[in-house]
Amino acid sequence: MKLKAWFFSLFLSVLFFSCGQGVSEAISIEIETFTPGELVYPEDLVPIPDGEREEFLKNFFVPWDQEAERLVSALDSFPGKDMGYLEKYRTDSGWYGENKKTHDPSQREALVENSDTATFPNFLHKGIVYSHTDLRRIPSERPGFDTYGKAGEGFPFDYFQETNLWANTPLQLLHRTKDGQWCYVISPYYKGWVPMKAIGIVDQHFRQEWKTGSYAMPVSDQIDLLDTDSFYALEAKMGMVLPFRPSKNPNTVKAFYVNTDADQTAVKLEAEVEKKHLAFDGYGFDADHLKVLISDLEGKPYGWGGNLQNRDCSSMIRDLMATFMVWLPRDSKDQIEVGKRHELTGSISEKIEIIKAHGIPFRTILRKKGHNMLYVGEAPNGDPLIFHAIWGLKTSYDDQELGVKLGQYPIEGLHLTEDGKLNGRHIIGKAVITSVNAGAGYPGITVPLVEEIYAMTTILEE
Repeated sequence: MKLKAWFFSLFLSVLFFSCGQGVSEAISIEIETFTPGELVYPEDLVPIPDGEREEFLKNFFVPWDQEAERLVSALDSFPGKDMGYLEKYRTDSGWYGENKKTHDPSQREALVENSDTATFPNFLHKGIVYSHTDLRRIPSERPGFDTYGKAGEGFPFDYFQETNLWANTPLQLLHRTKDGQWCYVISPYYKGWVPMKAIGIVDQHFRQEWKTGSYAMPVSDQIDLLDTDSFYALEAKMGMVLPFRPSKNPNTVKAFYVNTDADQTAVKLEAEVEKKHLAFDGYGFDADHLKVLISDLEGKPYGWGGNLQNRDCSSMIRDLMATFMVWLPRDSKDQIEVGKRHELTGSISEKIEIIKAHGIPFRTILRKKGHNMLYVGEAPNGDPLIFHAIWGLKTSYDDQELGVKLGQYPIEGLHLTEDGKLNGRHIIGKAVITSVNAGAGYPGITVPLVEEIYAMTTILEE
């Protein structure tokens, strides 16, 4: 990421600020960021409304708690692509793969044929994710990118990636491909395709034993799960649900995770985990805990749809809030519909005033198309601060001649628009704390975030 950002900055300096009379002074885009220690956290414990924990667990265990037939009949109500998406994939020649070439028609045809949609649903079982995995729009790990040369496309924007699924996620299995390698499922977040190699089959006895009523949430991504009687180890993730039972050691608990046997039946494992690494019932929404969580997430690489076990904007906010057992939808456009919503219209200064007047730090989500941000207070100059996982800022330059040349010798992530602008991205590529004015100060080059923010919503209203 650092190398790419450096190259981008160098490329802009050399190409965009050269002219016939000589080279003018280069402009280097620098976005000010803040550390978790610079934020002002709530002085008092923020009460979490009654019923939040129950609502969280109800949503999380939907794939297990409803009969398969009922879930199939309600399939359209779950977010994600239905089986009909495969037909669109079959006929669409505009998807680019990891080799920057379009998906071959015969490969698309073979994938759809392997999906065996005519027999849907052919595999009704309850399941569980036993190794962190991805939920996909098609039964394939091959990426589906838009044109690489277009700004904001190519890596990491694999449009077949719906979300990551942490281990321990319950599933309703619906349909298996002919080769047995993929399964169409309902998860608590989306419906879609999951590789069978990441799934364990569970029966009623397993589900009853698993649902202890006692659940803990990791407070970081650096917690090792290792059953001393097994060679299978797993790194826990923030947002992952860990059922547990008491341990003989008062400072630890026995946290559950999963492996499978030769028949792909789920087998429960237990890891001894120190209590200080976990959030239990009543984990306070307060300064100490928020600082720990944000410090762990800050700086983590951006991951579109959770690819490479990283987080995008909405999954980062979801996992942060899940630590307090507060349920949020996975999709960014659905998150903005939760809580008390305000529309943000007018000038930039008017938007900022609305945010400062109605936003509540650490509980208000700001929204621009395709991107959510968590409002976390004010900078010393009074600008609203946001915590967000972001890929980059839009850039735009007047250089039509260079744009024409790039059409002949394309560089990934730069393209000429119809209005003669050369559009690109200033890559950030990680979770950062910035002002809503990030991108301001470079008029005609970068588009400030606040310019495109159009709504906000506040959760955990008192």
